[in-house]
Amino acid sequence: MSGQSAQLAKKPMSKSKGEILDAAAEVFMRLGADTASIDDVARHLGSTKGRIYHHFPSKGVLLAEVCLRASDFVHDVVGPAVDPAASPEINLRRMIALHIPEILRTLPYHKVIIQSYVGMNQKSTTALERELFERIRVERRQYEDIFRGILSAGMKDGSFRQQNLSVTLQSLLLLINAPVFWYSPRSDEPEDFLPNLAKQLADMAVAALR
Repeated sequence: MSGQSAQLAKKPMSKSKGEILDAAAEVFMRLGADTASIDDVARHLGSTKGRIYHHFPSKGVLLAEVCLRASDFVHDVVGPAVDPAASPEINLRRMIALHIPEILRTLPYHKVIIQSYVGMNQKSTTALERELFERIRVERRQYEDIFRGILSAGMKDGSFRQQNLSVTLQSLLLLINAPVFWYSPRSDEPEDFLPNLAKQLADMAVAALR
């Protein structure tokens, strides 16, 4: 990590704060982060604005915390799964197999970060909001670096062909994040849908890398 904000240690999250973030993610996803208000989040919770302001001093801070949690969800699942002894392809397939179900399990968070990250970052006005959005950028780079390391290792050992690493990385991330744009849970969804989706996307990724 670099920068003071990147040094902030993660604190255990209270149940109340987690419930507020879940509600905010749903409301921001449905109404749009620019349009939704603290009042809307409070109504969704069946609570008062005071409960929200107890944890989050502004809507900008609340949005930033939603975006941070989106990053934490996938990082906490995918990061520990990397096995230094495994081949780059096996690691990449394992990472994608974990990434896809996790982003869809926490879908509202990822829809929010995609629709609002850039715009709200530009509108951040307080020191705390700027600090939180800098932390988002740092954590996003850290997550990308996990994939960057696997791609680089594969190019180095010959299992992946030599290509522009930055272009390859961003294209891979677009591929594995694409379900955020179109996925909608269905009551009749087969139990093996998500594992099969992850496998299909992993197959596509590996085919493009070989």
